[in-house]
Amino acid sequence: MRFRSKKRTAIGLDVGSRIIKAAQLSREQGQYRIEALTLLPRTGTGETIRQEEVRHLKRTLQRQGFQGAKVVLAVPDPELLRCSIELPPGVTGAPVAQMARMELSRMHRLEPDAFEMVSWEMPLKDQGTSVNRMIAVGCTHEVANAHLDEFERGRMDVVALDVRSAAAARACAGLTVPMPAITALLDLGWSSTKLLLACGNTVIYERVLESPSLRALADMLSKRFNLLDKTAIQVIDAVGFSATQQIDDFDQKSIEVIRQMLVQHTGKMVEELKVPFAYASHQLSGDGIKRLLLIGGGATIPGFARHLESNVEIEVKQAAPGDVMENSPDIQTKVDNPATTVAVGLAMFSGV
Repeated sequence: MRFRSKKRTAIGLDVGSRIIKAAQLSREQGQYRIEALTLLPRTGTGETIRQEEVRHLKRTLQRQGFQGAKVVLAVPDPELLRCSIELPPGVTGAPVAQMARMELSRMHRLEPDAFEMVSWEMPLKDQGTSVNRMIAVGCTHEVANAHLDEFERGRMDVVALDVRSAAAARACAGLTVPMPAITALLDLGWSSTKLLLACGNTVIYERVLESPSLRALADMLSKRFNLLDKTAIQVIDAVGFSATQQIDDFDQKSIEVIRQMLVQHTGKMVEELKVPFAYASHQLSGDGIKRLLLIGGGATIPGFARHLESNVEIEVKQAAPGDVMENSPDIQTKVDNPATTVAVGLAMFSGV
């Protein structure tokens, strides 16, 4: 008897400055399952991945059980075009998309046909007004072609360029609170921390926080204790807000200093969250923010979720791949890392 193999999705690739996160899913009867998942250190440097690194990546993924060479990428956030526009009452359909394109063109001083664009209406209105709002994001053909060319030369096929915030919301859809309540997503990356607000699975707000990033925190530890960056990250993961293992290289006083640095780091973040949280509670019609989901490498710091929850006074949860969908038993040990959640969302991109 021959069994029909499950069809695999394209590979979702979340390319960071230090690590590449990859995910591949299968889908049966409308349900996704994670079939392959990994984190790979970058062999190159910088945000842009080159063809030599792509070829190395392809070989590595094949060894780790990924199938095919089709991939979905996220456009790097600094290269995205963004705008928010107010919509006249009663305007829908094609005219709305045209308005968004013209506004994006005007804001970024580009020809209207120089970029690809996606747009969506916000499901919530500003309180006290009848104005609808639309969010539009785009990517210039020049930027898109640069990414496509490097992967094509590396013998991988980019079937879609996605928006990272949309992929995050898509992956976490099963953990968001029902509309019209709002779910916040905090993406704790190496270089930046980004806040997303989602109503259902629709992103209605995003903001890169000015508070120190995980890189800045690692730099502070490196200078204070004369550590390499890699070692500083290991120390952060070991000490956290509640140590998960014995730390032989540091005495209790040093551990207390490290933990105090973490508390100060989080305190700056909490202060910065107050403004968008207040905006969501007082300016948007809905039930306010009811849950905060943590994704990204910084979400794994021991005790961080509980510490943050006590400061923002709403429910805080990690959103790792194993929390959002079923997975193959072969990767059971890999699905608890929220750094790979966006890669899962990229692999869920519809139409590929």
